[in-house]
Amino acid sequence: MKTDNHTKIAAVAAVLVGLFAVVAVNKYIMRKTAVAPTPKASILVATTEIKEGAEIGEEMLGSAEIPFEALSNNHIALPEKGDPGYQKAFSEAIEKIVARKAKRLIAVNTPVFWTDIDTEPKIPFADLIPDGCRAVTVPVDSVSSVCGFIKPGSRIDVVLTSSEEKLGLVTGQAAKEAGARVVSSVILQNVPVIATDRQYDLESNPSGYGTMTLALPTKAAIMMVQARTMGQITYLLRNVRDTKTEQDRANVTVAPGMSFGDTVRSFQN
Repeated sequence: MKTDNHTKIAAVAAVLVGLFAVVAVNKYIMRKTAVAPTPKASILVATTEIKEGAEIGEEMLGSAEIPFEALSNNHIALPEKGDPGYQKAFSEAIEKIVARKAKRLIAVNTPVFWTDIDTEPKIPFADLIPDGCRAVTVPVDSVSSVCGFIKPGSRIDVVLTSSEEKLGLVTGQAAKEAGARVVSSVILQNVPVIATDRQYDLESNPSGYGTMTLALPTKAAIMMVQARTMGQITYLLRNVRDTKTEQDRANVTVAPGMSFGDTVRSFQN
């Protein structure tokens, strides 16, 4: 009888241990597979159709959320809904626009851009920096600025070119064998340009400028500063409507093998 009791107790204990294990495994899987929420940004939108030349009234305006990565300084950006400063920012944006005339037809539920307003208000430069971001200024020339076609409101990708050894991709004997082989990789994607030199008016046509100012999350801004010490920086201009980012690093990196010809052939195959 005692043996039977011991057997039952052992069986119950085994079941409990199994249940705890299942629960623990499920929690682990859920943590690993959980998808991080997509960061959102609030923008000003038209709640009714606003005809070209019409005077804009307060009742015509509202707000909506878009993916943060789609935000540009064409948008009239606001803090996230629920943020303590949201209502104040919304009211201030309304005050800047009400009684002005629309320069084009603005459809219902579409963004209202600063460039849609007949006289664009000269907002403080700091207001162009999205919440959670920092402005960082970088030097450019006619080549890295795509012959000056990069302007306030543009979106760019940032390419860093440096040696494998300097980037820490190879060490020891491998570094000696690598020699001066270089790697070019996109380190930042879909970055908003908010100024060229001291120009941040979206309707300006800057040329011959020597600096660009970017809006980046703090850590990315610091990485941009460090990247300038690591090698050559190149900027790739993208269509502002193209907000896609490449997650596979191999698709935005050129890392030559024993010769650059190996890389060229890999793209030809």
